[in-house]
Amino acid sequence: MARIELACLLPARNAAHDLPGWFESVARFADAVMALDDGSTDGTGAILAGHPLVRRLLANPMRPSYEGWDDRANRVRLLSAAADLSPGWILWLDADERIAPDDAMALRRFLAQGADRRHAYLLTVYRMVDDLEHFDAGRPLVVGRLFPFEVGQQLPTGHLHFVPLPTSIPPSRWVRTTLRIQHLAGMTAQRQRARYAKYQEAEPGRGLARRYRHLLREPRDVRRWRPRPPGLPVVLNGPGLRDEGDSATLPLSVIVISRDDETRIERAVGAIVAQQVPAPFEVIVVTSGTDRTAAIVRTRFPSVRLVELPRPALPGEARNAGLAVARGRYVSFPGSHFELEEGSLATRLEAHQRGYAMVTGTYINGTLTRSGWAAYFLEHTPALPGRPSGPLAAPPVSCSYLRAALDHVGGFPEGWRAGEDTLVNSALFRLGYGAWRAQDVRLVHHTLCTTPGRLLRHQFTRGRAFARVLQAERKAGPPGLGRWMLGTFRRLSLYGPGRLLWIEKQVRQWSGPELRRRWRSARWLAILAIGASWLGIGDELLRSVYRSRPSRLTLGARPGPSDDRTHV
Repeated sequence: MARIELACLLPARNAAHDLPGWFESVARFADAVMALDDGSTDGTGAILAGHPLVRRLLANPMRPSYEGWDDRANRVRLLSAAADLSPGWILWLDADERIAPDDAMALRRFLAQGADRRHAYLLTVYRMVDDLEHFDAGRPLVVGRLFPFEVGQQLPTGHLHFVPLPTSIPPSRWVRTTLRIQHLAGMTAQRQRARYAKYQEAEPGRGLARRYRHLLREPRDVRRWRPRPPGLPVVLNGPGLRDEGDSATLPLSVIVISRDDETRIERAVGAIVAQQVPAPFEVIVVTSGTDRTAAIVRTRFPSVRLVELPRPALPGEARNAGLAVARGRYVSFPGSHFELEEGSLATRLEAHQRGYAMVTGTYINGTLTRSGWAAYFLEHTPALPGRPSGPLAAPPVSCSYLRAALDHVGGFPEGWRAGEDTLVNSALFRLGYGAWRAQDVRLVHHTLCTTPGRLLRHQFTRGRAFARVLQAERKAGPPGLGRWMLGTFRRLSLYGPGRLLWIEKQVRQWSGPELRRRWRSARWLAILAIGASWLGIGDELLRSVYRSRPSRLTLGARPGPSDDRTHV
């Protein structure tokens, strides 16, 4: 008998309508199925008994309702019986769940290439809406489902709600993946009500309405299901990041977005093409506007790929236009107002190849007016020269990316004047992608904030963008817009003093005497600019009161209460 690399364990009750599609999905990745019929009153038992993938079928006595449902006891029986199969790995997949063909292929490849048997792996569950082509991006969940099998494994205590991973694998060895599960239980209003009724029968009189009201919630952000991006690694970040069949032909693409930048574009692109990198890389310049930027690039840099947009474009649209033609596994977006110092691209590529999907560096001020210095400290305090290299505990302000990670979240939002990368970086970090600061990646920023007026206008615009990010990242549709607004304004009441104190602390910790002197000189302008930013935040939030509903551009996953969902 061939070795069973992956066994799928299934506790099921009254699932006859779901089992044909479930077996079609499971046959793509599992070598065998161990199933338990939990007292079904329909044809579940007969379907399970008759399918060739099912190596053994356990059963509980028939009962008329979900009263007496003990999910842990069922899973313990299945896990114990799995010893008869001696599988290498176990995957829990419920009857109302599916794994799409491309994720199934990635799962099999991941196990074949040597998934770490010291770890258990977490998958993301997405609620499907109406069919398998649409899902609710507003509330995906992280679940623990995949682990290496060993005889004698025990599951945590609990009646219904627990993480079905062996207690011998502690949470410190739970690893998040990009593998996705499609959840059908909330696909229609009828299925939502049936699921709610199931818990009503299983746990009568236990505050059901409050505990399970999320099961009846309307979808908030319905999107079309996207295929798995080529080259997307299964393990998200760190030294274990792998190339999962990447189709890119180059290690690195450098994309410069430019709008009416004829006075700066030659300096920016020249610094990039002069970089010495031990691997091939391409340079793409995306231009829009009405000046001579495109002509300068075409004449001075004939080897650079030029993308000319037919109309003035905001940053998200320009970034996506560059991504559409990029061939690199990693992509960097130095703007036309940045100048790369020698060696920066090589260091950036090395950091990515160590296993980080996001890499940021050090920013140097190239605008030496007092307003330029104020802008520098307001925008680049996390990237001061004295801060050492290392992993980041928060999303970077700006960075380069693993291309497949950008594809994972659908690229950059368009229609934003600022903050489009902040939203993406937060989404990637929330999904579990790692970020690394490489101190020797050095960029000189030539900001346009040369005068106090320009500085204040720019910070007002950035404040409005920050407010849009706050709206887009709301972790759940609020019980009422007024309550959400009240809580947001309460949090923002300390925005100004908190931001100022944070900058002060970072400057003391990571700056030398010269930078500290510059900060003292520009501090009063920075305070005014923080006030302008705060006004921009308030302006945008007040505008949202008069809109029907703020734009829901939520990206990525966040934990929430439901069944065996892992809260990470």
